[in-house]
Amino acid sequence: MMKPNVRTWLPPLATGLALLSNHALATPFNDCPTQAYLFQRSTVVVYGVDLVTGAYQVLTDDIGIPNNVNAVGFNQSDRYLYGFSKEYKDVVKMGEDYQASRLNVTGMPSGVHFYVGDVHNNTFWTYHKNHGLYAINLDESAADFAEARKIEGADTSMNLTDFAFHPSDGQLYAVDNSSGDLYQIDTSDGSRQVLGNTGVTGTFGAGFFEQSGYYYISRNSDGNIYRIDLRNPAQLDATAEFFADGPSSSSNDGARCASAPVIAENVDFGDAPDSYGTRMESNGARHSLAPAGPMLGSLVDAESDGLQAPWSDDSRDQSDEDGIAFINGLRVGTAALVQVQIGRQGGYLQGFIDWDGSGDFDQANEQVFADQYLDVGSHQLSIAVPNNAVPGIVQTRFRIASNSGIRSRGGAPDGEVEDHIEVVLGDGSSQSHYPSASSFATIAFEDRWPRMPDYDMNDVVVDLRFTQTLQDGLVTALKVEGQLRASGASYHNGLGLRLPGIPASQIGSGSSLTTTSQSIANAGQEAGQTDAVFIISNDLKSEISKSCLYYRTISGCDDGMQLAFTLEIAFSPGVAPQQMPQAPFDPFIFATPGKTRGGFDGIPGRGLEIHQADYPPTDLVDNQYFGTHQDASNPGSNVYYRTSNNLPWVLEFDHRWDYPAEQQDLLQAYPQFEQYLLYDGGQYQDWHQRQNANSGLLFE
Repeated sequence: MMKPNVRTWLPPLATGLALLSNHALATPFNDCPTQAYLFQRSTVVVYGVDLVTGAYQVLTDDIGIPNNVNAVGFNQSDRYLYGFSKEYKDVVKMGEDYQASRLNVTGMPSGVHFYVGDVHNNTFWTYHKNHGLYAINLDESAADFAEARKIEGADTSMNLTDFAFHPSDGQLYAVDNSSGDLYQIDTSDGSRQVLGNTGVTGTFGAGFFEQSGYYYISRNSDGNIYRIDLRNPAQLDATAEFFADGPSSSSNDGARCASAPVIAENVDFGDAPDSYGTRMESNGARHSLAPAGPMLGSLVDAESDGLQAPWSDDSRDQSDEDGIAFINGLRVGTAALVQVQIGRQGGYLQGFIDWDGSGDFDQANEQVFADQYLDVGSHQLSIAVPNNAVPGIVQTRFRIASNSGIRSRGGAPDGEVEDHIEVVLGDGSSQSHYPSASSFATIAFEDRWPRMPDYDMNDVVVDLRFTQTLQDGLVTALKVEGQLRASGASYHNGLGLRLPGIPASQIGSGSSLTTTSQSIANAGQEAGQTDAVFIISNDLKSEISKSCLYYRTISGCDDGMQLAFTLEIAFSPGVAPQQMPQAPFDPFIFATPGKTRGGFDGIPGRGLEIHQADYPPTDLVDNQYFGTHQDASNPGSNVYYRTSNNLPWVLEFDHRWDYPAEQQDLLQAYPQFEQYLLYDGGQYQDWHQRQNANSGLLFE
């Protein structure tokens, strides 16, 4: 609770010398703060607000002067906060102790309180609908320091309660409270241009920018913080999106160092595909991990940004997705039971399921729980699966917080978010998954075949998940979801997938391949093959925008997802389950056509393939390389892709595997692997688990 203010106030004229003394001795902020400042209430309380989640704390409830302060701005030139005091009808200055000192500005209308303001280039700008736009010089070395200059002819039709300067283009921006119009204001003459409508109205008493050019506005009545994308004002959508919950107040003003980035610290993000809102850039679901507040289950961990599927936000040692469990599955037209575990304290549960598979929770019936208050403990809740739900894999999202009204996207000041993959089944249908409906297998390739490998097993690392759909006892569809997780190769490699024993002619017309950047005709099915073969990419290096050579195998080249893909394969006619090859089928790499490769006289091209041990190649292989150099293949004995000392060129794991860093030998990174081979897989079967690794040799 805010303590009562019992300071004894002296008349302004009697305290003038003391105020000037405080002004001279005030200490500036040490740097460009990343938090936003809100000045609220009639007797000012200053809040520090984390824009990422809306979490806030009281910085002070006593700024040394009575009454409220508005038109607050942060001056990057001297690192002080400035605002307009209602008590003195004058500009005040505040340092890191938040104690206000009066500037004694001249040239302002007498007895008028200004509510709108910001600071730019050592100038305090303020606006009043009845009195116009003013600029006040804050440079103490200037002859006109603390003198106000009115911008003659300025537009005074705007209904504003704050505005803010863009950190890059230096223009002034504001949202009209009544119309919701977004204005760009020309400070040279006070004219304004309407850039579009934000779609929100209300009293927006606080507005501020961050480094990249996003504009944030805080609405007094409910504390809602909205974000407007002004990173490129020449090409913008003016729509304001809800971003986070913040403190509400009838009196509200805000400021921020516009050049500071918005940084997520101690924040829990989701890990669904980004179309659902996962990364900060997409206004992903996120919660401040406050020391108090509700939790889903007993575990939660923090991330600096959302990691969209198939990347996971789980730590290597444990999964924090422990609060939600589906008991009887999801089937069209029936009721599903879900077990919800609430830890630490009670809160409001929100639940979302993408019934139509659109890639967003955009339908009214896709919010399955709304403000369901749950106390600490275990709860069994029911979900009605609609008759029009699309059978197949569905994305779900569950959020718990102390606040009600939390949406599928945006920040919350406490709580947790969990994203889960589930399956909706229709009549006569079922699905099977490898390795599971919510996890991925890892395939790791060494690409120096058939020559001596460096055996760091990270030249190509791909995460894959397979879902087979059965209808009336036949496999009618196969969905392959994947992502390129590493490319430690200097060579150019393509990526393909073969379905051994499935004729190319059995692939139906409904098949499709979608990658991060494009949709590929005919699902990338390769011509000239007896078996069904699909080409995901002819050159994985072309899919990576990072300029460094070794993607995600060396420090400093660890950007997030570069290539994700979904391969939807339809079978016509359906395939009997016993005739389907075993997952992960036959993922393979091949030499990119037209690209040179060390140690070859010519360009090997598509004919050079690398498969898992003892998997035969496709029809398009060039057989001349078998048995040469370090390759011990013997096609006559069905022995393929083994080194002369019996090491495979490809490894497959039924979990997300931590691979060695660049030029770190697998046998050193995972010392038990050699023993595993020595006993022909009869012992040391968990050699590939992280606890058995030399973790200092793994890519982090």
